[in-house]
Amino acid sequence: MIVSLFDDEIEYKFAVDELNMLEEKLGEKILRCKTKEDALRALPEADIVVTLGSGPFAIPLDEDLLNVCAKLKLVLCFNAGVEELPLNALKEMGVTVGNGQGAHGSTIAEYVIGGMIALNRKFNMFVKNQQEHAWVRSAPGWNLEGKTICIIGTGSIGRVIGKKASRMEMRVIGVRKHPQPMEYFEDVMGADRLHDALKQSDYIVLIMPLTDETYHMLGKEQFALMKKDAVIINVSRGDTIDEEAMITALKERQIRGAVLDVFHKEPLPKDSPLWDMDNVIVTPHVAGPSLNTQQNAVGIIYDKIIKFRNNEEIPNKII
Repeated sequence: MIVSLFDDEIEYKFAVDELNMLEEKLGEKILRCKTKEDALRALPEADIVVTLGSGPFAIPLDEDLLNVCAKLKLVLCFNAGVEELPLNALKEMGVTVGNGQGAHGSTIAEYVIGGMIALNRKFNMFVKNQQEHAWVRSAPGWNLEGKTICIIGTGSIGRVIGKKASRMEMRVIGVRKHPQPMEYFEDVMGADRLHDALKQSDYIVLIMPLTDETYHMLGKEQFALMKKDAVIINVSRGDTIDEEAMITALKERQIRGAVLDVFHKEPLPKDSPLWDMDNVIVTPHVAGPSLNTQQNAVGIIYDKIIKFRNNEEIPNKII
């Protein structure tokens, strides 16, 4: 039996479509658990769980739920991020974990490129002027051509960002835990050279998982090293940046701007100063979803379920 663990009626209708599409491909119903109480009743008979992995709509696989999982063998996350799953506990239980890796690369890469262009061309200001019927001309910012983009996290999505940025004639460098030469990247550095990378970068993209090592990877010290024209684009997790230090850097124009899709607290509180900054573009954690990624993610999850049921190796499994 397949069980889903996320509330699909609060706001995230995108996930409802994914479940519907997956049901249609499989030709079977998925038991939808919208509350922890639903999950406690359903999980004793479930051998497969599908989840969002993280976010306000996901039902956490906490100790209470794990204790009733008598038949669980496979956990699949539509999203790429699995850091909020109890991976150690699931490994001890002999449960295989997979995700939707590969579904979101192009969509997130286009978000990053689009965010840089939007900030450069001051689209956020022009949208505001349009709403106010104000004909205000303003000189645009830099072109992307010839600028250096640093991608912190050169996994599957980071590599797609690098590929698209290189085709915009940008100089691409990367930072990763275990550096190695990569196509489209002029240089890939280890985390010990993060400061070197920041000093030479015009655009800094965060697209790595949240771990003890990446928590507040960018803080006051790192912002002080950046160019005054530097732009931050965060499509990873909010806690990879010290948000207060970033707000200070943006207010004092230590850096030029930011394109932010993730935050310490989501939804972003209404009193956050980020909302009103003219050098910041705020989006509500939507860099990944698109109609393309929806179809891709469903196909990836479907393939993993079929392979599991055929006793075949699950591709790109986490554990």
